[in-house]
Amino acid sequence: MVNVILYARVSTDEQAAKGESIPLQKERLEQYCILKEYTAAKYYAEDFSAKSFDNRPEFNKLLDFIKANKGLVRKLLIVRWDRFSRNAPEAYNMIAKLAKMGVEVNAIEQPLDLMVPENKMMLAFYLAAPEVENDRRSINTINGMRKNRKQGRWLGVAPVGYKNARDGQDKPILVKSDQAPLVQKAFELYATGNYHMDIVRKIINKEGLEIGKSQFPRLLQNPIYCGYVEIKAFRNEPDELVRGIHEPIVSEELFNEVQQVMTGKKKFTAKITKVRDEFPLRGFLICNRCGRNLTASGSKGRSERYYYYHCTAKCRERFSVDIIHNTFNEWLARISMKPEIGQLYLIAMEDTFKANEADRESEIIRLGNEINKKSELLDKASRKFINDELDPVDYKRLKESIQREITETKARVSELRVTEDGYMEYLRFGVTFLGNLQYYYSTATLENKQRLLGSIFPEKLIFNENIYRTAKPNEIVDLLFNVNGGFGENKNWNIVKNIDHSSWVPGVGIEPTICCQNWFLRPARLPIPPSGHEC
Repeated sequence: MVNVILYARVSTDEQAAKGESIPLQKERLEQYCILKEYTAAKYYAEDFSAKSFDNRPEFNKLLDFIKANKGLVRKLLIVRWDRFSRNAPEAYNMIAKLAKMGVEVNAIEQPLDLMVPENKMMLAFYLAAPEVENDRRSINTINGMRKNRKQGRWLGVAPVGYKNARDGQDKPILVKSDQAPLVQKAFELYATGNYHMDIVRKIINKEGLEIGKSQFPRLLQNPIYCGYVEIKAFRNEPDELVRGIHEPIVSEELFNEVQQVMTGKKKFTAKITKVRDEFPLRGFLICNRCGRNLTASGSKGRSERYYYYHCTAKCRERFSVDIIHNTFNEWLARISMKPEIGQLYLIAMEDTFKANEADRESEIIRLGNEINKKSELLDKASRKFINDELDPVDYKRLKESIQREITETKARVSELRVTEDGYMEYLRFGVTFLGNLQYYYSTATLENKQRLLGSIFPEKLIFNENIYRTAKPNEIVDLLFNVNGGFGENKNWNIVKNIDHSSWVPGVGIEPTICCQNWFLRPARLPIPPSGHEC
């Protein structure tokens, strides 16, 4: 009796399309063994692709069995050669490997005596045919996917913030998921430049959007979120971005701002700190003695924990969080803009807005014409590429450059398209905010406290003898102090008569100084210092 191994294989798509079930293959192999009076020493079956032997666990078990039982098995039987492999080079190598072990491979429906040289031509055909079929299927799949992508359809698993659905034609489409608002928030936070990327990731993770550290940058760079589908280069076709049929989560302008922050074109002012609710000022304080950053931590007492901001150097600088926070809140109350100053600022800015309205409209028209010209240039480039008059690489480079310029110009137009009502509403909120810094800070979330601190104090703060000052001159805080100091108690609102000369005096940090070089920081309508004025 000849001992043989029976091997059956099917992939999921083949089983669905052709009914190539494993039980059917097993039945045929067993009937063949009865007819030939073979003994089936072992039977293996699996539903893995035939492209490679390495990824087939059952076939590797088969090899281990042959190695462990040398001389026991004479033949390896399959139904057809495509059950053995769909990769001709790998099939030849495996046939040779098994032959060295004393095992002959044969297909019961396509039997070949490989001792006859001419039969090797038939073997080549049997092995090549399924490989050609695989290649054709792969090309058809790629072409079909590229066709759908060029129509603006996303194929595959939906990215974070979207979910897979079907449209009225039962075709795949992306729709926003419950996580879409968190994706939008991630873009908005990072675009400010006030947060390190990993801080943004941790913020949205806490709110329910679980995403890894390596995945988050790819999310921020994926154009799917601003309404585009990316098509990778294939053969002589370059990379391409097409308008998707799905609803974008963020605007093109916001997406472009995020890319500018990531590439360094937009100033990044975030502070990389491990922020906790107990220490909102960590990352913004430096040691008065040695100039190092103050960290923060808690220590356990007998009945409760005590928290401190402290230096890690030998100077042993340390302050209780209660002292730091209470003094900071008082300081914010002192530097808040007075209501009368805010009202004057609103009047001045309203006049400025109206005076510049004609120039703004003219600029919008000019930018609109510029967008049209760039669009026409892009159309010409596309026609040249279609007619083989433009190299694919040059076309890709030119297209990306023009699209980027169009996006940036549109963003500029959006900034200019602001009504007087919207503009003044924005300013009124700003004045209210500057007039109530202590309130807004004390009621803000940790996240918003960090944003407020990063926008007002881009440089570090120093705390010494219950007084705050900035490490370097701060124009915003200087202006708040100087303008407030110029009003006193007289509320006649006659600016020229009642503004004190101190309103022309900037500061070193927040401390007084004796120089008036920054007179140009004055609010609108304030007079230029007299030529005879001396510091």
